[in-house]
Amino acid sequence: MKNKVKLGMCSAVLIGSLVSGTSFVAEASTNDFNTKVAQQVVGQFKDVNKSNYAYDAINWAKSEGIIDGYQDGTFKPSGTITEAQFAKMLAEFLKLKDDKGDLIKATPAAHWSDTYYDALATYGVPMNGYFDNGLRNKPVKRGVIAQAIGHVTGSSNTLTASIDYMLGEGITSGQNPQYAGKDLLKYFGSQNNLTRGQVAAFLYRMHNADIDEASGISIAVRNNSEGLTLVGQANKGMNKLDNSLRIGKLGSEKPGNGGGITVKPPVNPPVVTPPAGDFSGAKLPVSDSAKAKDVNVNELNKVVSHLSSGTIDQFKKNGYEIKHASPGMIFTNDFAITVTSSSDINTKYIFSYDKGVPLSFIKSVVKDLSGITLTDADLSSKGEVIKGKVYIMYDSNGGRTINIRR
Repeated sequence: MKNKVKLGMCSAVLIGSLVSGTSFVAEASTNDFNTKVAQQVVGQFKDVNKSNYAYDAINWAKSEGIIDGYQDGTFKPSGTITEAQFAKMLAEFLKLKDDKGDLIKATPAAHWSDTYYDALATYGVPMNGYFDNGLRNKPVKRGVIAQAIGHVTGSSNTLTASIDYMLGEGITSGQNPQYAGKDLLKYFGSQNNLTRGQVAAFLYRMHNADIDEASGISIAVRNNSEGLTLVGQANKGMNKLDNSLRIGKLGSEKPGNGGGITVKPPVNPPVVTPPAGDFSGAKLPVSDSAKAKDVNVNELNKVVSHLSSGTIDQFKKNGYEIKHASPGMIFTNDFAITVTSSSDINTKYIFSYDKGVPLSFIKSVVKDLSGITLTDADLSSKGEVIKGKVYIMYDSNGGRTINIRR
């Protein structure tokens, strides 16, 4: 990797994991400090202030053209990131070129991310959405991001190797310390979603470690010694994804398309498995992995009846899916809502969530369940917060439990 002057620091010590909510600590020279200030003056997102743990990372990513934000001047750092958004950030960060043609998609309509997926395909980067616009718009799992980064910069061939690479390079320090030394995938949280701010922090850490170029096996794929078409190279990347992360189907190759190369499907092609149960009456999306015994639609809808249409819309917009629904409780990978029994004379609702859940969504849920409007400061405090009948307890892993009294 090439040497270069860092923006805003001479050296940096990254403290804590990406999901811990901690900040970057740096010692900077006067010149570097001035550079950093100048960089931030260029233009900041109005919803990203200095209290945000990814403040420096987001401003850096904006100054580098890696992120653009939204038309209203926001970045939505706590918003769940889609695979297409991640594809743009990774391609822009590594300056990958779209110069090998265009993918022929199963969903032929143009998508704003086409150029980035075309560029990633030339390197065989493991992704799900090469041929399907719908998959591009879905939240991307931490495991997919690990494999994409591990493949394109670390020559990693598997999910576990990719996670080991990211841990070893200090790009992340894991998400669930209780699984340290026991279960690497759970320790990293490979099935969980990420926020836009978290991915910016990943790339900022890579930048500070001089991990900013495609290398190794990804270069070999781009050199295309196998003579694959762009579709074939995209399939190569999709086939590399761990089985637990695959949600798409491989593309097709026809004679005469890009050289007439026919790509044989993998032995175990990825498929979309329908839910093992009838969830058609559910008022919230149910995960494809959920079993009939896991989700009681009637109980799900009872809990949903306590939420406003605006909150339900946010649930769907954020890409959440119900994993479990039993009497008085629903949960996803990111949060759980419990309606307590009448035998509990104190507690009416319990809402627990991890730090990746957008504050706007949390406030909407609490407003629906308690009638009380919380502020960002209430939800960002690292101590216990008591506001009327709402009790917010801080979790050292970055999550919260909100207890709403009767």
